[in-house]
Amino acid sequence: MGSVVHDFLFALRERKIWRVSAVYIVVGFGLVEASDIIFPRLQLPSDSVNLVLATLFFCFPLGLSVAWNIGNSAATRDVGPAVPVIAFALVAAPLWGLAYRAILADSTENTGSAVPLVVLMDSHHPTRVYDEETLTTHGTNADVLSDVLLDLPIRRQRESIGPAWHRDEEIRGFDPDLIVIHYSGFRQDHSSGRRERLKLFMQYFLESDTRFLIYSRTTGAELAKLISELFGDVKTSNPDFLSKVHVFGLDDYGPRKWRSPLTSNPFKLRVKEILKLD
Repeated sequence: MGSVVHDFLFALRERKIWRVSAVYIVVGFGLVEASDIIFPRLQLPSDSVNLVLATLFFCFPLGLSVAWNIGNSAATRDVGPAVPVIAFALVAAPLWGLAYRAILADSTENTGSAVPLVVLMDSHHPTRVYDEETLTTHGTNADVLSDVLLDLPIRRQRESIGPAWHRDEEIRGFDPDLIVIHYSGFRQDHSSGRRERLKLFMQYFLESDTRFLIYSRTTGAELAKLISELFGDVKTSNPDFLSKVHVFGLDDYGPRKWRSPLTSNPFKLRVKEILKLD
C-alpha cells in the first residue's frame, strides 16, 4: 500500500499536478476577488460572484484530470487506472458539493427567503469614499459596510450608483427589507444642493415596506432636517413614509471613517435595531 501511495505522489509531481493546482487556486482567487469588485460596478446581479465561485469549484477536478492525461505521454511511472480514479472522486466530491451549495444559495436568494435583504448603495467617486484604504482598492463605502455587517443574519447586496444610474425599478423588484444609501451617492459634483435624484429613487418605495438608512458626514439631527425638507411635499400625501426613513450622521460618533469601530459599531447596531435582529 505504501509503495502505491509513493508511486502516485511521484506521478503527481512528474505530471506537474501540484503546479497546476497552485496556478489554478491563485488565478481562481484572483477571479473571485476581481468579480467581487467589478460586477457591482457593471450593475450585474449580486449572485454573479457566486456563479463564478461555483464554476471554479466544478472545473478544478476536471482541470486536474486534463493535466493528468496530458502528462501521461511523458510519464515514466505507471500507477494503474484505479488510483487516479479514486483520487479524482475524493477531490471532486467535496468540490462539486461546494459548487452545488453556491448555486443553491443563488436559488434561495432569487426565490425569496425569510432572511432580510439589505441593499448597500454608494458611489465610486473619490469624494464620496470615506477611507483612504478603500480608495486604494477602488472600492466604495458599501464594500466596507458589507464587511461590517458580515456576521449578521442578512443577505447583502452592493449597488454602485452615480448620476447615470437607472436601476430604480430593478431594485424595487428585489423588495429589499432595508436600503442603506449615501446621502450624496447619486452626485458627481460638489455636495451642496438638494438631492432630487435621491428623492426620485426613494419615491419608488412609497407603497412598499422597505426601510431606508441614509448616512452622511454630518450630524444625525442635521441630516434628518435635510431629509424632512427634501420630502416636504411627500409628507402631505404619504405622512407615514418618513417613519420608514432612518439617518446616521457620522459626526455623532467620531471620525468620518467607516473603518473605525467608533462609527462602524454604532452603525451595525442601528441596522440590527431597524431590522429587529436579536
